[in-house]
Amino acid sequence: MADKDGIYPEVGAALVKARKEAGLTQEQLAERSGVSRITIARIEKAHINPSFKSLEALAHGMGRTLTISFDVKD
Repeated sequence: MADKDGIYPEVGAALVKARKEAGLTQEQLAERSGVSRITIARIEKAHINPSFKSLEALAHGMGRTLTISFDVKD
């Protein structure tokens, strides 16, 4: 759910988790994805929402596939 500024902190938290599972630093992910380390840090700290293009690049940089789902709410 978006915060008062329209930022989705869940995206940053998911990125941190995936990056750490991949055993990568922000710098390593930046090199592999072409997304700047500053942008990665800002996404992870929920300062900005990433574009779909950035999410795809980050997933690719971690050797993952980006999946978006519309789950049923409990």
